[in-house]
Parts: sequence; structure tokens; C-alpha cells
Amino acid sequence: MRPSTGDAASDFASAADFAALMMASERSLSSHNGKKSMRSNDHTTFKFRAECAADAQVIRAVLLPSLLHWQETRDTLEHDGGLHALPDVTVEFSILAGGPALDEIWWLVDCVCNCHVAAESIELIENYTGERKTRRRFEAPARMPSRELLRQAVAAVKRRQEVLRLELERVQQLYQTCETAARLGDKWQPVNPQIPSPGWVVLVELEGTGHTAMRRISAPLGCKQWQRLEKSLVNGRMFTIGN
Repeated sequence: MRPSTGDAASDFASAADFAALMMASERSLSSHNGKKSMRSNDHTTFKFRAECAADAQVIRAVLLPSLLHWQETRDTLEHDGGLHALPDVTVEFSILAGGPALDEIWWLVDCVCNCHVAAESIELIENYTGERKTRRRFEAPARMPSRELLRQAVAAVKRRQEVLRLELERVQQLYQTCETAARLGDKWQPVNPQIPSPGWVVLVELEGTGHTAMRRISAPLGCKQWQRLEKSLVNGRMFTIGN
């Protein structure tokens, strides 16, 4: 993987690089399952709790450039003999060597609005208790990351914005389909399959610059467009899911 290009659209040289990184992350997750402490020379593992999965995903977006492993567990409650799912989630994640340290992670999480539960509970996994340590946002022990780590965070969040726009379009398409079916009843017909769907986000190398940019590829026209770009549908889908 080439060094960061300075293009805010991406820190990855290609979608294939991103796919390889995701596969390596999955292998690491499988090999480390069940271990209480996950500190090594190449990564450090942390844990926190959040009020909902949406909070956890925003935090994941800002940490993504240095992320090796991410696992969310939905909290549950036993009541009246039954097990009930709660909105709260507990997250365990690993940061690669060279990524933000704990005090820098506190600062980055402080940037996320209304994520105080996560910001006050995040700790090294061996020190994690789930208890909140009340403090003011951005105050010590939180420490502003280096300009390079901040630049990477900005790029990651920009990628996340593009993926969220795509997801919004998918939800809008779902709404339109269900609303039309409910209104028309037996007269409803499936949407013409030739109408482009929201599709995927894909990285494209800008010829002659060494930089990359994000592009949207819509299915079913996507297959032909991707062939011209020498990209695979699998890599593009993985890139979209990963961000």
C-alpha cells in the first residue's frame, strides 16, 4: 500500500488494497477471539460502551484508518423470564501501531457530538470496567492527535459521508417501493430492473497524479462501467461495507 497521497477522498491506493486489509483484519479477529488482553508490538486493544449502535459506528468511522479489529456486542436485559435487547452496545477494537494512543482516542471521541458515554468509558481492554470517568470534553488526559492522524480522520469521515449518502438513497428507494405497493395493492408491479439502483462507492486512481478519488457506480449499469475501470464488484462492495 502506497503512502497517503494527501487526497482527502481516501488513504487507500485502491479498492483491492482495502479488500486485502479487511481480510487481514478478519484473520486477526479469528486468531485473537477469547483472549483477555490483546496488546502486542503491532496493535493495542481497547474497549468502551455506547448508548446505541449509531454512536459506535460514528466512532468507528473516525478511527478507521488505524483500525485492525472491531467487534460490537448488543447489551441485553433479563426481565419477567425473558431476554430483551437493549440499545446499548459494548465495543472491543484494536488499533495498529502508529495509530492514535488512548489519550488521542479520547480527544477524537470527544469530537463526536453526544457520545459522552463512550468518551468516558473507553479504556485499554485490560483496564476496562465499563464505569464512566466524568471529565470535560477535550480536557486532560485527552490529547489532540498529530496533524497526520487528524488528516487521516478527516479523510475517513469524508468517505463515511459518501457511504451514508448511498445508504440514504437505499432507504428512500425502500420507502418508495413499500409505499407504492401499499397504495396499489394487487395492481403493484416490480420496478423495472434496468432502472439504476444506488449501487456502490468505488475508488478510482486519477491518471498521472498518483491520487485517488471516490466515484459512485450504479447497478445494473455498474457491471459494464466497472469493467472499464478495471475494478471488481466484490472489491467495491467490500469498500462500501468497510466504510
